[in-house]
Amino acid sequence: MLAFGWRVFFRHVDDVLERRRVRRAAAWSGAAGVVALALMLVLEARLHWTEPGHLRSVAGIVLLAAGVGLLTFACFPTRRPPDPSATINGRQVRASWQNSVRTSVQPYLERRPRPVAPDDREAVRTDTVLLRRGLIGTLARITPLLLAGLAAVLGGLLLDYRSWFPAAFVLLHVLRLPEYVVRLGRAERARIAAGPAE
Repeated sequence: MLAFGWRVFFRHVDDVLERRRVRRAAAWSGAAGVVALALMLVLEARLHWTEPGHLRSVAGIVLLAAGVGLLTFACFPTRRPPDPSATINGRQVRASWQNSVRTSVQPYLERRPRPVAPDDREAVRTDTVLLRRGLIGTLARITPLLLAGLAAVLGGLLLDYRSWFPAAFVLLHVLRLPEYVVRLGRAERARIAAGPAE
């Protein structure tokens, strides 16, 4: 289900993210990483805040700069703007709000789902598409954040900054990432089981 969830993510990521916004975020991310790298190298040359001349120091600085770039990427909006016509009682509906499904749909997202009842088919088709959009948006936002945290922790370890709390915090959230992907795969499996729209 994990591999299937990633395939669903890559197949539908363009439905949720806008390429122009992703390119802009990537450009700013690259610029922030380069500036951070240059500043840290200048500080190293002036203040010698790491052990000079060691490959570990250079690798640590590069990882910290990569973390700054990834953090910058996560700060930029990359989702498509919500459809202006998507309203409920006159209030705008944002795709990012839908990360859950109705109670009647939840049994079809379990590890061993039951067959989709005819009365629930329309609800399953509607809710799983909204859930897919929400999960893809969430994954697109938290993955760069987690990679930034991972780069910072690894860079800190290379520079002899040893603290268990940041490493444990990042590891805890990295371990939760597959849960989102599996849920994405289960949502798509339920949508397929519900059949095409009539």
